[in-house]
Amino acid sequence: MSMTTEPDIRRTAVQRLVRSGAVLLGIVGVWFSALAASTAILGPVGPAVLVLGSDIPARLPDGAGILRANGGRTIVSAPDAAFVRSLYAHGAWLVLPALRNGCMDLRPA
Repeated sequence: MSMTTEPDIRRTAVQRLVRSGAVLLGIVGVWFSALAASTAILGPVGPAVLVLGSDIPARLPDGAGILRANGGRTIVSAPDAAFVRSLYAHGAWLVLPALRNGCMDLRPA
């Protein structure tokens, strides 16, 4: 007959919390990887993409239309997958689908 002590219960709870956090981070990582890969391969689902990277507005390819820029995030008009790949070639860290006007695009006209 074994008795469970309080430190064992705490350790088990911490282990479960760490495991749950790792699973959540894994799911989020897979989600962002799938979005980035599908955007690069198939092209954007809308007229704009979110580009993450340092000093991106100064390094955009020719013909890029900046819709909004804020620090390391830039919303750019993107016509096709080739344009998304050129963003990566010009130093973008991550390119994800975005709404052109943020939440305003979701509001009815």
